[in-house]
Amino acid sequence: MRPVLFWLFGYPIHTYPVMIATGFIIGVWLAARYAERVGLNRDMILDLSWWLLVSGLVGSRVVFIMVNWDQYYYACVDVARYNALYPATPLDGPDCTRILRFWTGGLVFYGGVIGAILTMIWFLRRERVAVLPVADTIIPALAIGQFFGRLGCLSAGCCFGKPTGAPWAIEFPRRSMAWAEHVKAGWIDTHAHHAVSIHPTQLYDSVFGLVLFLVLLWIRHNKRYHGQVFIWWLMLYPLGRSTIELFRGDTERGYLFEVISPGLNRFLGVPEGSITFLSTSQFVSLCVVATALALLLKARRQRV
Repeated sequence: MRPVLFWLFGYPIHTYPVMIATGFIIGVWLAARYAERVGLNRDMILDLSWWLLVSGLVGSRVVFIMVNWDQYYYACVDVARYNALYPATPLDGPDCTRILRFWTGGLVFYGGVIGAILTMIWFLRRERVAVLPVADTIIPALAIGQFFGRLGCLSAGCCFGKPTGAPWAIEFPRRSMAWAEHVKAGWIDTHAHHAVSIHPTQLYDSVFGLVLFLVLLWIRHNKRYHGQVFIWWLMLYPLGRSTIELFRGDTERGYLFEVISPGLNRFLGVPEGSITFLSTSQFVSLCVVATALALLLKARRQRV
């Protein structure tokens, strides 16, 4: 965990936004290069990418705040209530600015994706450009952004995993999000110097993003119709995300309903009593896969 990458003139440069910026720059560069190769307007792709960055950040932050509203509302207007809910990280006084501090963690990936897709459709319709060819151009950049973004999550300590005794387990330090969650669960006390050993789910998701990026490049190189790359992202990302969700230990993202499968938990190497299904992200993943299947069937019918 390294929330601050370095200090510049006395100001902290946080690792999380640096990783997001790195993924964005590399992704846009690759998308712009491919756009020129297939005859798309490079400047239009650059303009679109800026809108996607802004809408993605806003969408991901808004959804996180909606899911965790009590953290921000009570921290601003009722400190006593906040301290009762979060005794591991008490406040001395009101803090209304935490709602803006996304660099400490607090972005919901699916919220960003939804915001970005809606913005892309709006932008391309305004420019009178077909959506699917551009989506095929842009979507691999999202996967490489996932690779860097999850490294930012690791540095900030968010999106952490469930306890495990695996040799590759990691431990987060005192005052980290995992530490606060484990204090709340009663697994450690407030004097503990670090959280219990947990799955490095940020690294799982980061590696998955890199693999997905390479797969999407291969699909794009061999694609037979517009929208094929985009549809396969809609298919593959939710499957990987839902699998990684089984190892996630940050309960703040919420569950639609709670199903505990001791047998599956033992097989996965997580506590038997931990919640297995159905997190909000797993539900959204099911909806996205259903959408992908519908688009895939439609595309195949149009090609017949």
